Amino acid sequence: MKYEKEKSADLDLWRDIAQSACWWWCYENYVIVSERPTVCKLDQRGVVHCEDGPVVAFADGWSVHAWRGVTVPAEWIERRSDLSPQTALTWPNIEQRRAACEIIGWDHILRELNARVIDTDDDPQIGELVEVDLPDGGPSRFLRVLCGTGRKFALPVPRDMQTALQANAACYNIPADLLKLKEHRT
Repeated sequence: MKYEKEKSADLDLWRDIAQSACWWWCYENYVIVSERPTVCKLDQRGVVHCEDGPVVAFADGWSVHAWRGVTVPAEWIERRSDLSPQTALTWPNIEQRRAACEIIGWDHILRELNARVIDTDDDPQIGELVEVDLPDGGPSRFLRVLCGTGRKFALPVPRDMQTALQANAACYNIPADLLKLKEHRT
């Protein structure tokens, strides 16, 4: 695109600022300019994520920690061993609670809560139905599954689930017999 010489010179100034600084906001009587971060981390999908430090950090010490796109307290990343299942399961923000459970690992959480196996399906992607006593929540059931991506995790399921297949089907809101039929066709 061609611009008049004066407009092109103005745009060159904006380009130079963008290349020299990081974020900046221009107002009528003042400008706010930020230095570039010393750390900026994304996962393969372009989502802010770092398992061992901040996702964004600046030279003055200010930083942000995130787990799969969810900002979390720095100590959850920096001192992972101090993050307890009790904290993870009672944290008020549901997305941060999910992140905390992933950071700790569902196997660890369910082991700490003395998970009792209710039913196990032969297919690990159907999973294992377990019951635990949640802090401040009483008896709750979870479906421990192996995702197609290879990740292990647990899904909360209704308390009246009796089999792993029934619980897995409930996660997709389909009847268990349809899930089993699909499994036999493949």
